[in-house]
Parts: sequence; structure tokens; C-alpha cells
Amino acid sequence: MQDYKRNILAGTMAASLVLGGAGTAFAEEPAQETDGTTGAATPAAVESAAASASAAAEADAAEGAFAYDQTTITPNSIIRDVFQRATAALCNATDDFAVSNPLEWKIAVSGDVDQAFTAAVDDLASESSVKQVMTCTCGGNPADGAAIITADVKGIPVSYLLDRAEARSGVNTLTFVSSDGTELAMPLGYVVGRHGVISYEINDEDLSASVGGNNQLWMTRTPANYFIRDIVEIRITSEANPPANPGEEMDFPNSPNVGILKAEID
Repeated sequence: MQDYKRNILAGTMAASLVLGGAGTAFAEEPAQETDGTTGAATPAAVESAAASASAAAEADAAEGAFAYDQTTITPNSIIRDVFQRATAALCNATDDFAVSNPLEWKIAVSGDVDQAFTAAVDDLASESSVKQVMTCTCGGNPADGAAIITADVKGIPVSYLLDRAEARSGVNTLTFVSSDGTELAMPLGYVVGRHGVISYEINDEDLSASVGGNNQLWMTRTPANYFIRDIVEIRITSEANPPANPGEEMDFPNSPNVGILKAEID
């Protein structure tokens, strides 16, 4: 199982871009002198106009800096308004948001493993739990759309569950089963490679205070409709034809929001 271990750490996305450009200076063109007879410009006026045109085409290069980050946490009150009122397709919500004690919720891990098990979230969390800033966004969220949140997510790494169950060599598929019978199959490498976690807390509160439900799969760089909720079983299998990566056939599988919060000009 060493092949499936991943170091799942919170990260801050940051980038900077130096922008360079040339400006153009414009000045009011003085009236041209004429010879008073034919109305033609004098040689001195022509020379002056040419010099002005040359000066207008020259300017010092301008340079600036651009930066962005995704560290601003969305409050649970906003998350609740956006996602608990959405359809079941958003974040793969179950039809029933009834909440028990999330830590007492039991998850079974089965399939092509040597140590299948069923354990409470509380027990699994005490063995291995991570907390990291992650983003959840609807795949069809337009620019400046509201269906995007960034939250401090606490959960159990999927890679840990693979290790604990002692997944066999050659496994390539994970199937998540929700309490309402919903099943979602994804490539194992995709889920682990995108730091998949079974979350039970968002921004230091139970999921019921934000997205709803008892637990939810979160992954990086993945549309929210793959974030299946209220998971009761995870099947680890080796398939001759594993499922496609989420969003693979979509033109725009994910549309992060971008907005300018502050701008300064020196």
C-alpha cells in the first residue's frame, strides 16, 4: 500500500505576474504656420509637426504587479445559504439532510482488500485526520457566480482508509455509496491525487451548520457535483474498465470565481 500514501497538507495558492507595457503620450497639436499665400505649411511647421509625432510615440515602459490567493474563508452562514438551498445535483447532496452525530456515523470499507472493516468516524478521525483549506465550486459556476466556497475542511484522508484496509495490488476504482443509495465511482488515483478526504467538520463546525449532512467527500480541482454526501460505504476494486476522471468529457468542468477585492495605483 505504499503506492497509495499521499501527504495531504493544506496549501495556499499564490502567484504573481509582472505586467509590462508602453503608454502613449498625446499633446494638443499647435496650429501650423502657413506661408500666407498658398496656405501650405512652412518648412519649419512641417519639421515641428514631425517632431511632435515622434515624441507622441515614445513613453516610458510601465511595470506593475498582480497577485491572487484562495485563502479567504467563506463563513458557514453563507455556505448554508448557497448550498443547502441548492438542488441535489450540487455537491451531490442526498435528499434527506437529517443529521445524527457525525462522529458516530459508521463507514464500511470493502472490496479487493485484505482487511475490510466498518468503523465510526470518531474512531477513524482519532487515528488519522487532516485539516486543510479547500474550495468547493459548482462545475457550471459562471464568472462572478455565487456557487463557490472556500472552507477550512477537517476530515479523514481517503489514502488512510486504503492503507487501513490493506488494498490489494492493482486496485484502480473507488465507489462511494451514500445513505440514500447513490453510488459514485471514480478512479482511485484521481481521488488520492486530489487529496480526497471524508469531511465531518467545516470551519470548526459539524457539516449541518454549512453544507448539510453528516459527512462529505471533498477533493481539490474537482466540480462540486462529485462531492458525494452521507457516505456509508467505500468499495475498493480492480476494474477492467475503470471510470473516467470527473469532468473529463465536459468543456468546462470547473469555473472558479475571480474578483478584484482591492487595487492600488502608486
